[in-house]
Amino acid sequence: MTGKRSVLILITVLLSFFSLRGQTLSKQNHSLNIALNTLKYDKDLKNAGIGFYVIDINTGEVLSKYNENLALTPASVQKLLTTATALETLGPYFKFETKLEYTGNIDKQTHILNGNLIIKGGGDPTLGSKYFAVTSTHLFLDVWAKSISDLGVKYINGNIIGDARLYGYAIVPPTWSWEDIGNYFGAGPCGLSIYDNFYTLYFNTGNNVGDKTDIVKIEPKIPGLTYDNMVISDAVNSDRSYIFGAPYTYFRYITGELPLNKTEYKVKGSIPDPSYFTAYELKKKLKSYGINSGKATTFRLSPELEYLDTVNHVLSYVIKSPALKDIITGTNFRSINLFAEHLLKHSQLKACNFDLSKTDKNFIENFWRRKGISTSGMRIYDGSGLSKYNTVTARQVAEILLYMKKRSKHSEVYYESIAVVGKSGTVKYLCKGTSAVNNMRAKSGSIKSVRAYAGYVTTKSGREVAFSLMINNYNGSSSNTGKKMEKLMAAIADFNL
Repeated sequence: MTGKRSVLILITVLLSFFSLRGQTLSKQNHSLNIALNTLKYDKDLKNAGIGFYVIDINTGEVLSKYNENLALTPASVQKLLTTATALETLGPYFKFETKLEYTGNIDKQTHILNGNLIIKGGGDPTLGSKYFAVTSTHLFLDVWAKSISDLGVKYINGNIIGDARLYGYAIVPPTWSWEDIGNYFGAGPCGLSIYDNFYTLYFNTGNNVGDKTDIVKIEPKIPGLTYDNMVISDAVNSDRSYIFGAPYTYFRYITGELPLNKTEYKVKGSIPDPSYFTAYELKKKLKSYGINSGKATTFRLSPELEYLDTVNHVLSYVIKSPALKDIITGTNFRSINLFAEHLLKHSQLKACNFDLSKTDKNFIENFWRRKGISTSGMRIYDGSGLSKYNTVTARQVAEILLYMKKRSKHSEVYYESIAVVGKSGTVKYLCKGTSAVNNMRAKSGSIKSVRAYAGYVTTKSGREVAFSLMINNYNGSSSNTGKKMEKLMAAIADFNL
């Protein structure tokens, strides 16, 4: 009996083993799915939409999935789609160009330029940007002024014109929230951008809860900007103020709370009209070189000047941006909304040979559908993920990551543009003390009621995988939701099958 019993037990074990082997990994009761179940049945997520997908990059095997085809808001994980699309469309070594041109002629006797200066925007989001050492010094203004001075010009009897027409005049995506667009992270893409399209207000706050705050300075100074400051001092530990104001308008209403007992506390707002401000800054710089001129303006403000398109332009100087691969790295590491919006705009225009009237509003969806990825449920309204109207599935995000790793000729550039968990970028403090640290590359995303992560990791068993995890409309705090998601991400790294 003992021998027969042993045989029966062995047969049962073997049947169980082969039954398990016959199951797809995503259906097995392994450690990753156990961690997934913990998240799924969390009391704070009972009303939430959760999407999760993990795929082996080399075999295509799905390790784990849940609601992988549910369309969810991705927040800044959207930047992974935008940067991938831009990289495939423009190439890693593409550079934006901003041209300084003049019309008319220079009188050698009087040293007068009988014409206009035109700053022709080429969509460069890095002009004067703080994010690159080569641009943060703002030397481009001196370079431009010197190029005019070297021509022998001492007076310009025309105007300094900012030309931002490349992207059109709608510089804020229409689906962005009113709460966002006056703030620095809501600075929209402009054909002629400058200084990351934001200015900084400096506040002194009071000693007591409810005390008024004072704005003591603004850098850089924006001509004509006025504000109604309703911000109060409060027992908070971070900036909880909001700046309200539409593009091209110069009145700002500021409300909310700032921490107590602060001197020159920084709050950043979006520049109302970047192209005009660029012209204004150049006019001011020219004056410091002893060159006076007519007014600073733009083709939007002075449409009668568009006749200048029909006359000869002489190129004075070209400013080139850092290479696209470096802009993409900045976009993904630092989650810079403005960069992402410029990348989307320029990719769209490149695809239609820079004919603004033929821009494909569904460019990203159509681009990836042509690559063989199902885009059912994908709706993209901006490049950065700031719009809550954006929807994408966990499977789509992971499949785009898979495409970029296995099929793109720019695979290495894209992979290295994504920050390392526990080490860099917006994921620097994630998953501390786990095997995800220095092993996982990920992009984070967070707007109201949305948390998301996606990227790459090598599991404990040596599998290279792409993953996407998104949660919408959770209960509880954003930080607590993030910590719960980190546990599932660590479980991906620990996967050992």
